[in-house]
Amino acid sequence: MISSLAKRLSNKSPCAIAAALRWRFTRPWHLFRVRNAPEYASPTAQDLAQVEADLRALGVPLTDYHADLERFGEFSKTAGFPADYHGGVHGGVYREKLLEHFVAWDLLALQRDGRRVPYIDIASAASPWANLLRIRGVEAYSIDLDRNSRFAHLDYYLQGDATASPFDRASVGSASLQCAFEMFESDADMRLVAELARILRPGGRAVISPLYMHTHACSYQSPEYFGRRQPDEGAVAYVRRSASRVPSSRKYSAATLLSRVWKPALAQGLRPSLHVLRNAATVGGDVYLHFILVLDKDERT
Repeated sequence: MISSLAKRLSNKSPCAIAAALRWRFTRPWHLFRVRNAPEYASPTAQDLAQVEADLRALGVPLTDYHADLERFGEFSKTAGFPADYHGGVHGGVYREKLLEHFVAWDLLALQRDGRRVPYIDIASAASPWANLLRIRGVEAYSIDLDRNSRFAHLDYYLQGDATASPFDRASVGSASLQCAFEMFESDADMRLVAELARILRPGGRAVISPLYMHTHACSYQSPEYFGRRQPDEGAVAYVRRSASRVPSSRKYSAATLLSRVWKPALAQGLRPSLHVLRNAATVGGDVYLHFILVLDKDERT
């Protein structure tokens, strides 16, 4: 039997393997080091209702989104994600991860709208999504700072900085980020918005799901990074002891979403809209997706 650690390391580069082993053996020390640090708590239903109220008070309209259960069920069966994706059916987040991709698939209409190709999966890590889309006949690309060895032989899996991508101006039909935008540290979130404005063609669209928000601006780090990354100015820094290898995970308040993303998007010629998943409970108990950000490139630009 191959140990769970060995399985996780089997597709990693030597540098990634060394980092994983270092994390494994230094974790007890880091847990001790952050023993007095404030622990991050995910927003409750009441918190999310407060965020919605705060957004409306700032003039940000919200659009209800209901995942079509029949279409989502069909997508889950036919998309091709492996049974062990993100820990598989019993891993606790499998349905959530499929839903995040379904939302992009749905809102981008990848096989129904020719304007939406080529498509880019941004900050995709080890996701097979671009490959699965290629199998369906969709011209898809993946870009991430690190390229998983399983896809290194595929020329459409690119290693690079998505905020300064190799794509030409107005050459991309659509893009999406699944559980990734929150990891764009410092000003990288704003730089990504500017890059999307550059590479999307008129009528193009980007989807961010989830867009993580809270009642206050904050971020969390896993224990080994806590105190070694500075949060945004005015944001509260938390630790998440159950997490690992998370340098920083940003949660916008209504005000910081407006200042860091919404207004800059408008200034760059993008039209932002914020969608709210309203039937999470009927989709599945492991679903935590709530806010979805859509950025549309004006047809006239």
